[in-house]
Amino acid sequence: MEKELELINSNLNNALAKLVESKRNQTKDEDSQKRNERIARLLWLHIQHVQLTVITHRRRSQQRSRRRYRLLRSFFMQQMVEMQSNYMQMYAMLRLKRASLEDGESEESDANEESADDQQTVSEDIFPELSDEEFLNKLHITRSTFEALCRQLTPAMRQGGQCGGSSLEISLDKCVALAVYYLASGERLSIISNLFSVPRVKTIKCLKLFCNAVMTTLGKGLRKLPQSEPDCSNVMAGFQKESNMPAALVGILGVCSIPIRANGGPVNKAGQSVMRMEFLLDDRMLFRELRLGHGSKASMMPMFAKAPNRLTDLPQIPINGRLISPFVLVPPQQNYPLRRWVLQRYADPISPHEHDFNEVAERLKELSDCALHRLMSRWHFFIQPLDIRFQTASCIITAAAVLHNLLEQVSEPHMLEWGNAVDVSKFKADPLPDCCDDAEEETERGLRVRDFLARTISSTEI
Repeated sequence: MEKELELINSNLNNALAKLVESKRNQTKDEDSQKRNERIARLLWLHIQHVQLTVITHRRRSQQRSRRRYRLLRSFFMQQMVEMQSNYMQMYAMLRLKRASLEDGESEESDANEESADDQQTVSEDIFPELSDEEFLNKLHITRSTFEALCRQLTPAMRQGGQCGGSSLEISLDKCVALAVYYLASGERLSIISNLFSVPRVKTIKCLKLFCNAVMTTLGKGLRKLPQSEPDCSNVMAGFQKESNMPAALVGILGVCSIPIRANGGPVNKAGQSVMRMEFLLDDRMLFRELRLGHGSKASMMPMFAKAPNRLTDLPQIPINGRLISPFVLVPPQQNYPLRRWVLQRYADPISPHEHDFNEVAERLKELSDCALHRLMSRWHFFIQPLDIRFQTASCIITAAAVLHNLLEQVSEPHMLEWGNAVDVSKFKADPLPDCCDDAEEETERGLRVRDFLARTISSTEI
């Protein structure tokens, strides 16, 4: 920055010297006024350049350096916590396996014998040649987690009805294996049917039975926001720690388009039929709510667009002596209405505090893209166009989000190479038609709230 200031001063001195030199060759009465105007213009440009250099460049450089340091420190602590969690999980599993081997199977009931037979069928008839590492890369969950998942879902699946018909019996654990492999591999249903020697119709029934069991048994993993005031407080504190956003942000809204082979409805640039997915993320990049639309349902009203809603029902938060409504941050260029509870970045920032707000919003947008990439890299069925009906696809996508949340919470391994084939930019959604453009008073209130938060961000960053 010192070099830039020296260059500006040098240019100004050279320009002034030329004006002085030209003074000697001109008469006073014809050049005095023009020379004064040129000098005033040069001084104004010099002050503007100095302000831009000092206020913008130095401040941005300092903020980026501090932000990189915080991100590196946060990443290091997350890695340490994840390593410790994985170690404790592996230690507990080894102790449980040793205890089960010592206890034996002599006192098991008939129900336990049936469950053990099913698990034995999975280990012997389904992927028996795979090591634990190969099993993880094939199903994107560890073998121990898969076995625990089978134990949790078996009662709900048995209550929902057996997948097998009169001509072909399918064990419940094999049904779970089929569904998880479909989510992780992204293979077409015809390939899945041939691999597991199951007819296509029965394969779809297995997927539905599995997804219904996941939502019945594990559905709490997709908790809506805002669920309770303590929950919202934790989320707001997490966002403030992550991005310096004042503690009133309760979620990040994201939008994407999922390709589907069904006919009708909107299409993307490649001419594929798509379904629109709107999702809400918390500070831990967990999916809290999903909304799916296809055809006429794709032109639905955005989340929290109308009042009253769950956000407007929450108590206001005091920030620097002013009460602010809890709000969510929405992606740009999606025609979301600007409200005091639904905010978005500045379209054309001018002032420094507007740039500061946009930097924070861009950082949070990166978290949204990262969460979507992590979801799709674990479940590759998102990548290929879904060759199923919209209702079935909605059920599977919701169950996949629930499983993803639970696996993230228990620090299940997630390999980086799974995401090599995932490009979230290909799933960009087209903006919805303009809506709620008649509430000018609410828009003005949203503008004032956003400006207040932007100035608060500028005042808290040193």
